[in-house]
Amino acid sequence: MLNYVLFFAILAGPIALYIKVRPLLAPVEVIDDQRAKCESPIELRLYIALVNNGYEVKTQTPCGPYRIDITLPAYRIAIECDGRAFHSSPKQRAHDRRKNAYLRKHGWKVLRFSGSRINRRLNEVITKIDKEARTP
Repeated sequence: MLNYVLFFAILAGPIALYIKVRPLLAPVEVIDDQRAKCESPIELRLYIALVNNGYEVKTQTPCGPYRIDITLPAYRIAIECDGRAFHSSPKQRAHDRRKNAYLRKHGWKVLRFSGSRINRRLNEVITKIDKEARTP
């Protein structure tokens, strides 16, 4: 009898942990061409979160001489995912400012999120995007 009790006690821990963590692991059901075009882990993480929140998401959208990391075409929202390696030099920051100006001139609302913000505070990022999507 004691063996059964120990067996089920040992088994209950991982099952409870799985049940608690499972909603966080919910993947996008279909791996489509938009998901495949994500160029970094932070783009992929944000892409999955947006799709799971019901948005139609496009990735690597061309706009003139630039490509937008993630777009929500229905809302004309351009989202740039800024990893530290590619967005920390003065030259790259100047490029980002020119790109922002160009995108705004062509009708896009531009949102930029750092990789650390996407990784550490994804719920805040989604809330910010939701707010911009509701703003005319």
